[in-house]
Order: sequence, then structure tokens, then C-alpha cells
Amino acid sequence: MRTVARLLEERTSFLLNVLGAFIGVGLVAMVMVTVVDAFGRRFFSSPIYGSYESVTLLLSVVFFASLSYCTVKKGHFAIDIATSRFSPRVRLYIVTIMYILSALVSWLIAWQLVVLSISLRAKNLTGTEFTSLPIYPFGLFGAFCLIIVGWAFLVQFINFLAEVADRNS
Repeated sequence: MRTVARLLEERTSFLLNVLGAFIGVGLVAMVMVTVVDAFGRRFFSSPIYGSYESVTLLLSVVFFASLSYCTVKKGHFAIDIATSRFSPRVRLYIVTIMYILSALVSWLIAWQLVVLSISLRAKNLTGTEFTSLPIYPFGLFGAFCLIIVGWAFLVQFINFLAEVADRNS
């Protein structure tokens, strides 16, 4: 079981590098747009057209990419004070339920983002400032990242089961 989990983790390493690049480029772009807009407003009384909306859309990219990156890298902190008091068997049930629920909720939200994006595409909705920029790809990107989050929870669950099997044997 551990080899399956290791193989699944190796398959996502390239994807994580790409997501890391999205995060870096998105953050730099957000900072640059905000700084240039602030200087333009202050010194030239001329803000950047659509700066608020572009930063908001970039924030959605950075948020979803960071969420999936952090989940796959196990960067979220865990406080197991409550679960450490239970017996190993009860803890196994709690962790199993939490991993499965986390994966299912991530995939459910991803599915709803896809449904929303399809609806936005059908209505041909675009941004308020940028009349030609469609919004639906940002929802699809968020759905893709949430699918990765669910995948990461599934891989972590398999790793957990492998650790339990190693301890019991």
C-alpha cells in the first residue's frame, strides 16, 4: 500500500511545480498592479483601469493554487490534542472519517464550481471593468485545484493506512 501512495505522490510533483509557478507569478503580478495603481492614483491622478478586478481575479488563482499546494505538501498544521486522548482504534475511525469527508467536500465544491463556470460561460458573463475577459476560466481553475486537494487527502489517507498497517504488523 505504501508503494501505491508513493507512486501517487510522485505523479503530482510536476503539477506542484507548475502550481508553485502560478502562485509566484500571481503574487508578483498582484503586487505590481497594486503598487503601480497606487502611484498612478497618488502622483498622476490616473489609476489603472480595472486594477481592482485584476487583483481580485489574481487572488482567486493564488488562493486555489496555494490551497492545493499546501494540502499536497502537508503544510497545514494539525492539533491532535483531542484525538490523541482516544484509543488507537477510535482514532483510526476519526481520521478515516475526516480524510474521506475532506476529499468528498473538496470534490463537491469543485463540482459546484464547474457547474457555476458552465453557467457563467452560457450567459457569456465577463468582468465589469474588462469587457472582453471571461470569468468562467477562473472558476474552472479553482475546481481543478480543489480536485487536487481531494486527491491529496486521498493519498494522505492511503499513507495513514499504510502507517497503521506497519505498526500493527
